[in-house]
Amino acid sequence: MVTKINLCEITITELNEMIRNKTLSIKEIVSQYLEQIDSFDKGSKGLNAILEINPDALTIAEELDGRNKKDCGLLYGVPILLKDNINTADNLHTSAGSLALADSSPATDAEIVKILRKKGAVILGKTNMTEFANYMTKGMPDGYSSKGGIVKSPYVLGESPAGSSTGSGVAVTANLCMAALGTDTSGSIISPGLKNGIVGYRPSQGALSIKGIAPISFTLDMVGPMTRTVEDAIIIFNEVSANKVHFTENKSLRGTVIGIDQSAIDNMSQEEEKKANSVLDKLKETGATLKRIHLKTISNKKMDDIKKYEFKYAMNQYLAELPLDYKIRNLKDIIEFNDLHREETLKYGQILLQGAQDNTSGEMTESIYLDTLKDVETTKRYMKDQLKDVNVCIVFKDHPIVQYTGLPAITVPCGLYNDGMPFGINIIAQTDEELLNTAYAIEQTVGRRVKPKFIGY
Repeated sequence: MVTKINLCEITITELNEMIRNKTLSIKEIVSQYLEQIDSFDKGSKGLNAILEINPDALTIAEELDGRNKKDCGLLYGVPILLKDNINTADNLHTSAGSLALADSSPATDAEIVKILRKKGAVILGKTNMTEFANYMTKGMPDGYSSKGGIVKSPYVLGESPAGSSTGSGVAVTANLCMAALGTDTSGSIISPGLKNGIVGYRPSQGALSIKGIAPISFTLDMVGPMTRTVEDAIIIFNEVSANKVHFTENKSLRGTVIGIDQSAIDNMSQEEEKKANSVLDKLKETGATLKRIHLKTISNKKMDDIKKYEFKYAMNQYLAELPLDYKIRNLKDIIEFNDLHREETLKYGQILLQGAQDNTSGEMTESIYLDTLKDVETTKRYMKDQLKDVNVCIVFKDHPIVQYTGLPAITVPCGLYNDGMPFGINIIAQTDEELLNTAYAIEQTVGRRVKPKFIGY
């Protein structure tokens, strides 16, 4: 007889305790998440956040149940979903949401997946995403892929749940998994973090390996956890990173200097400004010092130039590492496949794919690209100077200067807007440790996660 215990909004620490105390078996836990997916993700009225379920998930769970759990780590038995651009060498595919790569089966796991498996995490499946992490064309809706269709918001029907880690964000907020991994090139963890009322954490550039992840730009790409609490994001980061952060659970905000990006507030609606000021007032009450700063804007062209000139090289390298018998070997092959199956694959076109193929050498030697990399280094020095007198900075919405300079960023949910969509804040810092510890303390003060109403538990 299967035990029924409500797993809604459960944390990793609470799940660990259940597993250690044998309150629930790992197989029972996985079974309940699979039932949630069947109930809320499938069918015409479902969220459509999941592309594939791992057919071996229950078998893996059963094997984990049979092991000695005495010295198990914090991820042991934790069901995790992966964005569909993260390689797995099992019975799951890695398509980046595309029909061109629909049957791609990489020979090896991504580096981060190897660690997850070693730690005993259960790879529950793959999540839907904006195709090729939104580097395929212009005008493609967030969360749309030719392989999976459109991901729906669990909060307000018809509203965008943001992308490109759309399925990961929706699955976490709808309690279809314990946590998920997303990837972020120019806001693809942060934006769905804010739009789905969850914690989306983009670690500092290079803090986690992106080897084995279908790329856009190795200068901008990052992988990170998407969770319902900051503590869960910290746990996952520390379990998969070689450079663990020291977590201080009782950190006080008294004496903490919090930067506030005034340029973000200047561009807010009346409702947004009211909510932002409410957050700031509560932070003041803790004894934190608020310091107004103005972060300069980064032009879309600079971000686009990095992606444009790195994409062809990076994608060709990634595809070349697939098994030798796989038919798609380079970017040109993807474009040609799409042209041959236009009705299914090119609903929104492939302007960005074609542009990278036709207008770049694929060798990253163009002067525009090299000049932009120099500007990245200049902007890093600028940000170091801007943040030198603050512990963290609240930028509220996604700000491209974060990805441009490789700084860590994290979202904290803070309730709902009047229309029922989530409201949250985006926090940045110079180091992962400072960011995570301060974000945890901020969450304890102003955080308010609201799960979607229609999810039945």
